[in-house]
Amino acid sequence: MKRELQAVERDIMEAEVVRNGWEEKSWDLDTMIGHKFKELEALSIECNQALRRLKLVQGLQYVLNAKGSSPAEVLGIDYKSTLKPALDSFADDINKSSMSKLEELISLQQQSVENATKIEAKRNRVAALQ
Repeated sequence: MKRELQAVERDIMEAEVVRNGWEEKSWDLDTMIGHKFKELEALSIECNQALRRLKLVQGLQYVLNAKGSSPAEVLGIDYKSTLKPALDSFADDINKSSMSKLEELISLQQQSVENATKIEAKRNRVAALQ
């Protein structure tokens, strides 16, 4: 009977040690999650400022929800349905603008070459007249 009680007490002590270990791990995990959440808050502020500067979508901003179970719930918006189309449209506009600027640059370079040729011809004619 005494041995059985000692074995039960030993099992209880081992279970308490294991429980204390898990409790410590849960505290560490809770602290780490808290730090990550604060990092996400800082990043969401930066993203919101960038979204305002880009003027992509009116009223769109990240609002963190600590009780969310998916990334969309935590961030407050669904990236794929809300932000991605706006970013794609913005990228298309930039590409179109870049292409028009490139075409304009090519045209201006051709005009510059033509003007340089005309100036050189006029210099040669002036030199011949002198």
